[in-house]
Amino acid sequence: MSLPNLSLRRPVMATVLNLLIVLVGAVAMSRLPVRELPQVEAAQVTVRVDYTGAAPDVVDSQIASVIEGALAGVSGVTSMATESERGRMRTVLTFDSNRDIDAAANDVRNAVERVVGRLPEEAERPRVDKNDSEGDPVVRLSLSSPDMTPVQLSDYATRFLVDRFARLPGVANTATFGARSPAMRIWLDQSRMAAYGITTGDIIAALESNNVELPAGEIETGARQLQVLAQTRFSSAEAFRQVVIGNGGQDGTGRPLRLGDVARIEEGPEQRESIFRANGLISLGLGIQPQAQANTVAISEAVRAELDRIRPTLPPGMSLDVTADEAVFIESSIHQVLKVFAEAVGLVIAVIFLFLGSMRLSMIPVVTIPISALGAGLAMLVFGFSINILTLFALILAIGLVVDDAIVVLENIQRHRAMGKSRLQAARDGTAQVSFAVVATTAVLVAVFVPVSFMEGEIGKLFAEFGIVLAVAVAVSALVALTLSPVLAARIMPREERPNVLTRGVNRVIHGLERGYGAVLDRLIARPVPILAVTAFAMAAAFAIYGHLPRQLTPDEDRGQIRITVTAPQGSNLAYTDAATRKVEVLLEPLRADGTVTNVTTIVGTWGELRRSLLFVNLAPWKDRDVSVEAVIDSLRPELSRITEAATFIRAAGGLGLSSGQGNIRWMLGGPDMARTAEWAGDLAAMLEDDPRLASVEVSYSANQPGANLSIDRTRAQDLGLDAETIAQTLQVLFASRSVGEYTRDGRQYPVILQASPEDRDSVQDMLSVFLRNDRGDLIPLSAFASIATGATAPAVNRYDRLISVEMEADLAPGTDLARAMEAVEEAMTEMPAGAVLAWEGQAKDYLESSGGIAAVFAMSLVIVFLVLAAQFESFRTPLTIMLTVPLGLAGAVGTLLITAGTVNIFSQVGMILLIGIMAKNGILIVEFANQLREEGMSLHDAARQGAVTRLRPVMMTTIATVLGAVPLAIATGAGSESRQAIGTVIVGGLSLAFVLTLLLTPVIYVLIEGLRRRPEAEPVAAE
Repeated sequence: MSLPNLSLRRPVMATVLNLLIVLVGAVAMSRLPVRELPQVEAAQVTVRVDYTGAAPDVVDSQIASVIEGALAGVSGVTSMATESERGRMRTVLTFDSNRDIDAAANDVRNAVERVVGRLPEEAERPRVDKNDSEGDPVVRLSLSSPDMTPVQLSDYATRFLVDRFARLPGVANTATFGARSPAMRIWLDQSRMAAYGITTGDIIAALESNNVELPAGEIETGARQLQVLAQTRFSSAEAFRQVVIGNGGQDGTGRPLRLGDVARIEEGPEQRESIFRANGLISLGLGIQPQAQANTVAISEAVRAELDRIRPTLPPGMSLDVTADEAVFIESSIHQVLKVFAEAVGLVIAVIFLFLGSMRLSMIPVVTIPISALGAGLAMLVFGFSINILTLFALILAIGLVVDDAIVVLENIQRHRAMGKSRLQAARDGTAQVSFAVVATTAVLVAVFVPVSFMEGEIGKLFAEFGIVLAVAVAVSALVALTLSPVLAARIMPREERPNVLTRGVNRVIHGLERGYGAVLDRLIARPVPILAVTAFAMAAAFAIYGHLPRQLTPDEDRGQIRITVTAPQGSNLAYTDAATRKVEVLLEPLRADGTVTNVTTIVGTWGELRRSLLFVNLAPWKDRDVSVEAVIDSLRPELSRITEAATFIRAAGGLGLSSGQGNIRWMLGGPDMARTAEWAGDLAAMLEDDPRLASVEVSYSANQPGANLSIDRTRAQDLGLDAETIAQTLQVLFASRSVGEYTRDGRQYPVILQASPEDRDSVQDMLSVFLRNDRGDLIPLSAFASIATGATAPAVNRYDRLISVEMEADLAPGTDLARAMEAVEEAMTEMPAGAVLAWEGQAKDYLESSGGIAAVFAMSLVIVFLVLAAQFESFRTPLTIMLTVPLGLAGAVGTLLITAGTVNIFSQVGMILLIGIMAKNGILIVEFANQLREEGMSLHDAARQGAVTRLRPVMMTTIATVLGAVPLAIATGAGSESRQAIGTVIVGGLSLAFVLTLLLTPVIYVLIEGLRRRPEAEPVAAE
């Protein structure tokens, strides 16, 4: 017994089945997390090693090369990028997107662990971290106070705020930016040390023997046990000053020599390598980082509620403010998407009512919308999905699709009812006649949507939830159409046909269209050349146009945020970079004053480089400003170009979680050695500067970092009784700093750091004046066996896939798309020497991965649709009729992009893939009915004509419903509207432009293909 017949015999069961979907789906929807994008675990693992004070060349040779050699055998690595800087190195391994990232991280840890013994003893232990896309803060806060120093501000945040926010539901960690953690700074006076005959080794030994904390045990006195706590660890600067470092001074007094006699001791910041400002005020930044699968909106609400509880307890004058909140964009974007959803539902209902002329009958297909949406919500909970921009896109596109099956069923039931059958019999016969068509169209749509979930790359993986949700919604709609729709039709349909004015008017129009359509088909079937020629021309034109359309990874989105990067010359200190950055902040003040900009967050010394700054500029909400983010950027560019102290780069924040932003490309240029690679990078930059497709070409490598090379006469040093270890350790303490134990204050422990005072390390002569004690107890100046030559050095050494590499970056010139910019670089690379290697990074790399994935999914969708149709029709010939009409939808999409000045991007390409299934659906309705008519004995010509004419009404209804369901996407406004417009425009334009041509072409191709074989006179064997 078929599903429709079972439902008609047991209507309560069919109703209960659909109500259960609604009930369970509603509960599932209420439990889904709300996020901007689906969770995609980054396929990257990072290895970090700190080696305080070591030059980049030393870090590269002694650490980076060892680590890279160990990691070379890890499986699944697609790229390996290493950067060696002063005092640190970092290796980022990118894995194949199908690799289990937890297993990959374990493999990396094991590989690194095997070579730890080959690293310098002074180097810190390697840290292996799994890069998590959830690591970016979802809420950023700024803490400021006019009465506190940066050190006090950092200490207050650590003690009273960090853990408080970290305990909130869904929060993984609270990161700090611009923190200056407290430390006991011991600034050594080299001249006084020399005068007293004291070396750094003497001071280290004194501190290690006096500033300790060991368990002192317990005392038992009769029935009591007393825990003994020995207060041997220092807790104040004065205690450190009193440490005895010698038995007597050389001044003849005989008094003990104390640490305070040769050093200035104070509590100060552990590091002075970054500055954080919020709207021009020195502040401390707090970043609320979410857990995996956490609800971003819920975290934002929890943080703001906690802020309301914290603010009354803050010290006088202290302020804690929100500077950025990802939930604002998410809530605004989701609000706009829900508005689009409501508009789409209203338009679809209006179309159905217009064609059916009855509100009661219109409710039959309309109830499919909530049931399908809630059924998809149940699947989202089962699969661990979330409510996000892409899953809501899927539900919006599903609105026009899920009603199609119910429309086809209802329209055919009405046709059988018009033949004089009873309501029950019309429901039974009408549903049975189109059941195959409903199953076939659903199978084809699911076969198209599911491959979207298997696109390659991190960007492609974002669409995994999109494809599954769309497929589930369509599958549920087929279930509704075959169970609930015939049941409702048998009961809601009026007992007697009494057409109203609207129905009669619509019927007259439809009948007129059917007569005209039939007459046109008679001519076209008799003379098919004109329609075939028009079709061939349209497809050829679309193919030619597609190659010239602009291409980019994602549409340029107005996310309400701008990022400005400031890069000072090599060797610039924090003060110089800060001064240049303040000039940028001054340029932003007028925008803050007029309300266009609401917040400016500045980090000076970002990415561990004193010469770089990053400014986050938040614009006013979309409804509160009249200018777009691009207009703001265009107005700022000329002003920024006048800042000569540093190079500035400005771009809008990128969509789909692209941290690199929009409007720029990055790549690595590899070569055999640093000298030649740097030379080639300069040559390539010079060629690209003249290319009109690019602007502001930047080479990250430049050997102009001021430096000094210390040369040691090892023979002389050995004669003087000194070894290399003593020399290196002394220089490390004085000029790089060294941590020697900890001190306690208010229940917390902080580091004790030794270093020469700033005035004793501001020239190369200061280094030569250092005294070292030899093995005979004599003090020997460094100048006795060493010399220093100043010059320029590289601030960092980069490797990409183990090749010495130079990172390069360029902005896209106005009017240039991403693909054209990449072509410019690739064309210039053809003139480079044979050893030069190009490797794309950032958006360019994502674009290549997603483009290749889209092409594969596109081809897979076409093949799967053909195979599904062949299996359903039990023929390899019949599906050709349907498949040959699919390119018309794609041609319509290309024409739409040309007319609307759109771009080929990930959203528009996904829209084209969806068109494959939507276009095939219309062909199935016509071909399947024509096959039924031929089985009843009708001729090929008459079956093709009658099948097309009879199916004109449902095809028109479903197509118009799909088009109007996507119209709100195409005309969307507000937060994130650019991506909605991209996919909506392709659906609307592709279907609209191809609709008429498809109606004319399908019967013609059907006759031509089916006419190639002689139809057997006897009935098929399968029927016997």
